[in-house]
Amino acid sequence: MPTFKPDSPMTFDTAEACRRRLVDFLKQTRESDVIMDLSEVSHCDSAGLALLIEAQRLCRQLHKRCQITNIPPLVHALAEFCGLEKIVVS
Repeated sequence: MPTFKPDSPMTFDTAEACRRRLVDFLKQTRESDVIMDLSEVSHCDSAGLALLIEAQRLCRQLHKRCQITNIPPLVHALAEFCGLEKIVVS
């Protein structure tokens, strides 16, 4: 499966550039299943979490399925705290 690795850290400072890379990646990928690998994410704030939600939305819009893998504990904890765990961990 095609794999996208977001910038590390995933923060307000990097989210927009990472989103542009993600959009390009999704538009260029012909496969319907893609992976978003978070193994290199060292830090994540609310903008990074919003990016994960946006990734899911973009995939639905483009008729793709997005599997988010290697979710660091800090990202998982932030998603859980915000009540978004089921959206991010799908």
